[in-house]
Amino acid sequence: MNKLGRPKKDYYNDALKYEKQKYYSSLSEKSKRHFLGQEYLSLGKGSQRYLAIVFNCSLQTIRKGMLELQSPDFDINFSSPRQRAIGGGRKKKKY
Repeated sequence: MNKLGRPKKDYYNDALKYEKQKYYSSLSEKSKRHFLGQEYLSLGKGSQRYLAIVFNCSLQTIRKGMLELQSPDFDINFSSPRQRAIGGGRKKKKY
């Protein structure tokens, strides 16, 4: 039972959970978000907290992945091996 007194729902059996976790760990940051968003869309309402627990991520990560997938300008760029855009990320500290 969860905090609201409803029975806890398991969407994956143990074998499937293990396989999905193994696959998830091999993905890049952006691919992880898209994977989580796709899983949430396929499992439906109520699965967001379950996914956050199974994949040890935040609810915001799942929401962001789902919104990216549903965006009209969503485009997967497989040709670029870069994780971030050129100049992206933390800047070097100047002394």
